[in-house]
Amino acid sequence: MDDGLGWSEPEIAELARLAPGLLPGRIMTCDPVGALVLTELGATAATYCASLLLAVARARSAGRLWPKPGDRVALRRWPDGPVTVEGVVA
Repeated sequence: MDDGLGWSEPEIAELARLAPGLLPGRIMTCDPVGALVLTELGATAATYCASLLLAVARARSAGRLWPKPGDRVALRRWPDGPVTVEGVVA
């Protein structure tokens, strides 16, 4: 069974085990600095974490769009409000 975001229950459990505090999501739209991500609570704007910003810039300079709409991502919701994409899940 999946959660409507493309994550199965075992995958959600694995995310919780490997990266406590991160939440599952799926990219709806994206640009070089962030994405609109669908979560179980609805759509939210998220920026990329520092390491992903570098990877996104490298991909775009090579002519690739990454991440892209439809990609599953792990999100961090910070206590002061912002949300960051911490990783793209294959």
